[in-house]
Amino acid sequence: MSTTYRRLFIAVLFLWSYSYAQEAGVQPAIKSSNPLKTPIDSIIQRAAEHYMQSPATFDLSIGVIDKGVQHQYIFHRGLGNLSNSTNFWGLGSIAKTFAGIMLAQAILDKKVHLTDDIRKYLPGSYPNLQYQEHPVRIMDLANHTSAMPAMSRDYDDKYLDSITKLSPKAFREFYSVYTVDSLFRDMHRFTLDTVPGTAYRYNGNAMMVLIAILQRVYHKPYDQLVTSFLKKQLGMENTKPALSAAEEKQLLPGHDQHGKELPFIPDNGFRAAPSMFSTLTDMLKYAAANLSRKNEAINLSHAITFTKPAGMSMGLGWMLGKENNGMPYIMHTGRDGCGFTALCYLYPDNESAIILLVNDSSGQERLSDLKNEIISNLFRQ
Repeated sequence: MSTTYRRLFIAVLFLWSYSYAQEAGVQPAIKSSNPLKTPIDSIIQRAAEHYMQSPATFDLSIGVIDKGVQHQYIFHRGLGNLSNSTNFWGLGSIAKTFAGIMLAQAILDKKVHLTDDIRKYLPGSYPNLQYQEHPVRIMDLANHTSAMPAMSRDYDDKYLDSITKLSPKAFREFYSVYTVDSLFRDMHRFTLDTVPGTAYRYNGNAMMVLIAILQRVYHKPYDQLVTSFLKKQLGMENTKPALSAAEEKQLLPGHDQHGKELPFIPDNGFRAAPSMFSTLTDMLKYAAANLSRKNEAINLSHAITFTKPAGMSMGLGWMLGKENNGMPYIMHTGRDGCGFTALCYLYPDNESAIILLVNDSSGQERLSDLKNEIISNLFRQ
């Protein structure tokens, strides 16, 4: 048998074996970069294997900072290779923490003040952006207490259903044509339903208003603002709100809750909520910078601006609370429409952090369970 035919035979045999294993309900082997040399390695391996039993999960990256020491772990189930340090992941709503830090920098630069009426920075007149003579303030945008609508426009179910049936190219256009000027026009129709700053209601639309204001006070696109800050101050070269065509090829494929691969449709406009893409290496840099307390803007973004009745507090973008054992954390999770779920938890008192990145849509609750499994063993050492 020639070398060429031998290779072809082996490839066919491998594919047949893989298909047979799937039909028989046998889980494909999980590949891993884990060296399995330390107690932390073992903790991560057990937790990761448990999480990856789901047929919807193909790739998982775990970053851990334990008492200042960084660890990276990459896992993959099925055909193909492990991801690497150049692969991008969607961060979903963790993008809001970057906007919060950029607001903090704007405060330090004396571009805005937390208690400013946002109308000071908007084009035109907006008498509607107040409730009982209480205006929306800058900090209300960053801590989800603006009382503004969660979407810039109201869409009926029939229209939303038609949007989901668009081709990927048309879907991209749907997002990109909604510009900052579109947002400003629609804001004239916003109706507030309570006094700003008094009630928490998660709001991606308010974050887009904040980003629009940051662009106006700096006279620069937000993409340039945030990527410049991350590169110069944190050494993060591979974290950005939008990817180039070449960078999209380095983005892992996202999947729905059933494991079906989803097309990548970036939200490059101002229609919904901020976006951010990053690598595991960069996210560990981000976590380390937030733990170090060396950056003034980051420190300010952690300052509490609102506390919910249940006890969870808000900084600028960040959420602050305590684990069941009383250990304080600073955190945010994220999930986007392209098949990515992410989690970032910081434990300043322990100089520790956990970053979880997956290309599935099986839910933030599953990722939180994975985080809990890791910390319950990690901090018991």
